[in-house]
Amino acid sequence: MAHDDDHDDPAPNPPGLSRRAFLGGTAGGAAATGLLTLSSKARAAAPSPRVSGPGAVPITLDVNGTKRTVRVEPRVTLALALREKLGLTGTKVGCDRGACGACTIHLDGEPALACTTLAIEVGDRKVTTIEGLAKGTTLHPIQQAFIAEDAMQCGFCTPGMVMSCAALLAQNARPDGPAIRGAVAGNLCRCGTYPKVFNAVAIASGQKPDGGTLETRGTNNPAAPPPGTAWVGIAGGAVSAEPRTVPDNEAKPWPMNGGLAVVGKPTARLDGRAKVTGEARYTSDVVLPGMLHARRVVSPHAHAMVRRVDTRKAEQLAGVRAVFVVKKQEGATLVDPSTEQNGTFPRIRYAGQCVAAVAATTPDIAEEAARLVEVEYEVLPAATTLDGAMQPSAPLVYSTRVNMGGSAGGGGASSDLAQHGNLRGPTQLSEGNVEAALAASVHKVSGTFRTQVQTHSPMEPHGIVADWKPDKLTVYVSTQGTATVRDELATVFDLPRTKVHVQCEHMGGGFGAKFGAGHFGVVAAELSRRAKAPVRLILDRREQHAAVGNRPSTLQQLTLGAARDGKLAAIDLVSHGTSGIATGAGVGWAAAKLYPAPAVRTRQYDVFTHAGPGAAFRAPGMPQGMFALDQLIDELAERTGVDPLALRDQLDVDAPGGAATQPDRVARKLERRIGADRIGWARRGKPGAEKGPVKTGIGVGTSMWRRIVDMASACEVRIARDGSVQLRSSVMDIGTGTRTALAMVLAEDLGLTPAQIDVQIGDTQWPIGPASGGSKTLVGITPAVRQAAHAARTKLLAAVARKLGVAASELRVVPGRIEAIGDPAKGLPWKQACAAITTDEIAVIASRPNDWQGPPANGYGGVQFAQVQVDTQTGVIRVLKVVAVQECGRLINPLAVQSQINGGILHGISWALFEDRRLDEKTGRMLNANLDQYKVLGAKDTPFIEVILLDQYVGLTNTDAHGIGEPANVATAAAVANAVYNAIGVRIRELPMTPRAVLAALRKAKRS
Repeated sequence: MAHDDDHDDPAPNPPGLSRRAFLGGTAGGAAATGLLTLSSKARAAAPSPRVSGPGAVPITLDVNGTKRTVRVEPRVTLALALREKLGLTGTKVGCDRGACGACTIHLDGEPALACTTLAIEVGDRKVTTIEGLAKGTTLHPIQQAFIAEDAMQCGFCTPGMVMSCAALLAQNARPDGPAIRGAVAGNLCRCGTYPKVFNAVAIASGQKPDGGTLETRGTNNPAAPPPGTAWVGIAGGAVSAEPRTVPDNEAKPWPMNGGLAVVGKPTARLDGRAKVTGEARYTSDVVLPGMLHARRVVSPHAHAMVRRVDTRKAEQLAGVRAVFVVKKQEGATLVDPSTEQNGTFPRIRYAGQCVAAVAATTPDIAEEAARLVEVEYEVLPAATTLDGAMQPSAPLVYSTRVNMGGSAGGGGASSDLAQHGNLRGPTQLSEGNVEAALAASVHKVSGTFRTQVQTHSPMEPHGIVADWKPDKLTVYVSTQGTATVRDELATVFDLPRTKVHVQCEHMGGGFGAKFGAGHFGVVAAELSRRAKAPVRLILDRREQHAAVGNRPSTLQQLTLGAARDGKLAAIDLVSHGTSGIATGAGVGWAAAKLYPAPAVRTRQYDVFTHAGPGAAFRAPGMPQGMFALDQLIDELAERTGVDPLALRDQLDVDAPGGAATQPDRVARKLERRIGADRIGWARRGKPGAEKGPVKTGIGVGTSMWRRIVDMASACEVRIARDGSVQLRSSVMDIGTGTRTALAMVLAEDLGLTPAQIDVQIGDTQWPIGPASGGSKTLVGITPAVRQAAHAARTKLLAAVARKLGVAASELRVVPGRIEAIGDPAKGLPWKQACAAITTDEIAVIASRPNDWQGPPANGYGGVQFAQVQVDTQTGVIRVLKVVAVQECGRLINPLAVQSQINGGILHGISWALFEDRRLDEKTGRMLNANLDQYKVLGAKDTPFIEVILLDQYVGLTNTDAHGIGEPANVATAAAVANAVYNAIGVRIRELPMTPRAVLAALRKAKRS
């Protein structure tokens, strides 16, 4: 990324090579620092001082036991040399400044950061990468433990994490907990695998794991439901067979998990080996013949008119193959575009907005070419803060009304809402007379709550490789939805969808920000079209923070009115949030739906600011809304003298004054009881009562999310005569374990093991799959898998029946074979059974069947308890323990569900305590656009997490599978906030709850 305010620094380098250019495109100043801080061992290993470069020079590296000679410029980091010169792409680059640890390798057995080590300075030291850790086909013990414990999700950070852990075990055969956390303190995992990493190291060293625990509660009933029924209920509660009408051609209801061989059993993910060995391929690992490298030219100004763009110098630079000046406006769509006169170029509405882009033969040439593009701006006043943008005199982000839809993961807002200045809306809901109900309430609690902008910060930045050919556009992209990328590119370029082919083998985290091609994807495709060559465009960390999404900041005023016993009479919410130049900054439906009241009014406004666009982010709006609502529920409990859990049980009902019969409400009541016992709720003290400066507290948070059914869900099942089985779908596995879950479902119905299923996903040439977001993936795709399995198995049984001379209805599938129901001796092992197929294969494509008729199950529950420690002298909050009790329908793979819950909790803690996008109010530039100053939770901040899963059945589909990614994140910040109040007796209503915020709250309470 090039900014107009970038200038070369004068330095005594060879003519034509500035200091910035020397370090450009690599690790920046971090690599230079490495030159000044070499260890004595490194200095001894390095050759004697001499001048090298600026051109490429030959060096010999001892990599994984083999001497390799490559030519590199002196500025090239070891990470780039390994990846680009040697093809060892297991070493990842996530930050380029030594902040994330994804590039960790070993130098003479010691962990080192390859992105801050210059390749020319390695000398004779032995380099070991993730590809060289295993001994042949035998994995290192830590690699084996990572697979067994599921100590990975997206897998992008996994190679670096494994290398750090391996180095620790080489130095300390039995490390304790602090040593383990210290060893991986420099490795960031945005998916939140830390508890399982801790467990994996403990197990690999022969010790008891202490990072977290998993308990699965089932019904222990192996029976199939009687014909014409399906099981309905939850473990620990009532379960019964309820009538369901299932079409004859559909797969029939399963028994509960106790009667299944594969589903419901903790299962190692199928791609685990690829992720711990560096074999998993991500977008930045894709290399195509003749591939070019792209860089964007972005605005340094938050609000400006572009008066002139001169690309001639860039076009004349040797190695440049294409230059593109952006003509399409980012952001919302103006209802009446004629009201805004922008001239030739789109208006700049945020710092970091793309103005132009270049494609060249090398990343360095592309970087230099981007700097040579001359842009003349007319800088305009900007509104960069939520409060400032709401002022009547604030500079306008849009001159007239706008509309903007959401993505496959959420976001967006209703169309044609009122717009005054920078305020759009409100989106509103109104039931009953709120003013009258509040006036009549015995108790009223209210508060103003603020939450900050949180950026997605996936370890793998957004990226794409676009290959435009005359007959087809092929793209390799880091995405949560291959079909959404295809559809967007087809629309923008007016191509038939059949002419756009999208692939994504693995992706390194998205959390809602990676739906669609994005503006950068369109830019890459256009550069490829112009250059007639493949183009790779990978955003850097600053671009990642600024331009591709965030969780919006919010300002909420919430009031609850209640009767003497705490029953709610009224709920009144007004929220203002900013998604920058985008819509969708609401706070969800928690206030309106979780605790029903006779009178409810919610008014939610978008506030436009001159800042990068927001995007769907893990349960969009709901963590913000729950942060406010669950704190006021605790205040109401204190006001009425009712235990907070008892009050929630009283309020969490289908309708005011009614009972809890909806599946999520039934679940939460049970979950509160279980979690209270595990966290020690009965021993919870009064707020602030603990003696001494360091105080502990316990709090509870509530989760809710909606059940989203995506009917655009299909798959293909192929059974070959040799017994091999393949499943195909365009659905993505974003680290959630979808690939393994699909294999488990299919294996269950075919009597196989998941390892026997070849799962091919993440490719639009396969049948349509749902986008992976909104906790809707397994809800959509698993019924389609069972339906395809049912049809394929029916055909297979018919072929076997002919061979055995029996009726197909007399056969059954059991593990590893097909046999006669009344005569098990009459049967065939799986491979022999498949040999009875009269064609080369059985191939079936099936779409998701409609839900069966039955009582609705529209929501997911979940309850979390947090135990915190607060130092009242320093203001530091430490989360010591989280107990998460959760249902998510039928448990397919509890191991993966636990990983998702861990990740949701750690996202929530990170948001509650640390993360905060900071913009300069005058320029609109992000001040902490990296991964060291933009603080995200790390290994030393991770609490002990106890996960308790409840098997639940709602009897609406043939799998009863639900989602978990969103529910796991909704409750956490509220639970932590309530625990902090319990510890210190002072409410903190603003995130993040930093030491400064804690001390300020304590001072204010002391004064009052």
